Amino acid sequence: MIGFIVITRKIKNIAFVLIMCLLPTLSSAQSIKIKAEFDSLAIVIGDQIKFRIEIDQPKNAMVQMPVLTDTLVGKVEILKAFPADTTKNGENLHISKQYLVTSFDSGNYVVAPLLFPFKMEKMDDTFKTEALLLKVYTVPLDTAKDVRDIKPPLKAPFSLAEIWLYILIGVVVIIIGFVIWYFIKKNKKEPLFSVKAIVEPPHIVAIRELDKLRADKLWQNNKVKDYYTRLTEIVRVYIEHRFGIFALEMTSDEIVAALKGVNLDDIKSVDLLRTMFSAADLVKFAKLEPLPNENEISLLNTYQFVNNTLEMNSPTKEQDGEQPAISLNKENL
Repeated sequence: MIGFIVITRKIKNIAFVLIMCLLPTLSSAQSIKIKAEFDSLAIVIGDQIKFRIEIDQPKNAMVQMPVLTDTLVGKVEILKAFPADTTKNGENLHISKQYLVTSFDSGNYVVAPLLFPFKMEKMDDTFKTEALLLKVYTVPLDTAKDVRDIKPPLKAPFSLAEIWLYILIGVVVIIIGFVIWYFIKKNKKEPLFSVKAIVEPPHIVAIRELDKLRADKLWQNNKVKDYYTRLTEIVRVYIEHRFGIFALEMTSDEIVAALKGVNLDDIKSVDLLRTMFSAADLVKFAKLEPLPNENEISLLNTYQFVNNTLEMNSPTKEQDGEQPAISLNKENL
């Protein structure tokens, strides 16, 4: 019995010593305070509030902050994470971390307790915050009022005193520009005001380009596709300037149909153009190799089309006493 009492006293003494040894550590652990909270516990859809984490700890403690990315919980989104702010308070540190959050769906959202692992002296443990509830409400509709359109922007009146500076700047810019332009013309020995050049009639331009195409001898040098590409481009430009038809943006069939709508006196000219377009499309899209005679006929048909459709009041080379502008003999092609 006496031995049992002695053993009991020894156990009590050992326990007392252990408690006294652990007491500073426990006291230090209790000095760590962590709190997580919202600015408001209830918001309307789309409202933005701050979620804040506050940590008070000794300097020798290492507290690990939880990693929060784009979502806090459910439909509660994190819009921005602010840098942590650390301040000293004697032997303690105060750390504040803020997040800007919002939600676009109504409901009750429970933020689970956040875990903060920490180390201090010989103690490793985890601090847990309390769970939080955030209520998100919808915007109530006032059905008693009529639904109306949004008011247009109001026009603010202005006076000359508000724009005189802009007018002055504009006048100065115009004067400076005129002076620069004057000296440029003077250095180049050009007249200040030149007469606008006379625009050539469309058929004169078309004939000149056809003559160049004939002289280049593209199809004779196995450049059949380039030959028909230039040929169709020349006649498209002519049609656009002669009839006001946007031929450069049309297909061959659309051009032929549009020409029929301008009441040409010579319908056979449209048939000549259709034949040329058919040959060109077969070369460019079906990669057909036409006979040399067909290439000559395509150019001849184009010459004939321009001859038959030129404006009657436009000057021609024959009227100027020169040789005919268009040669329709196959020997000259």
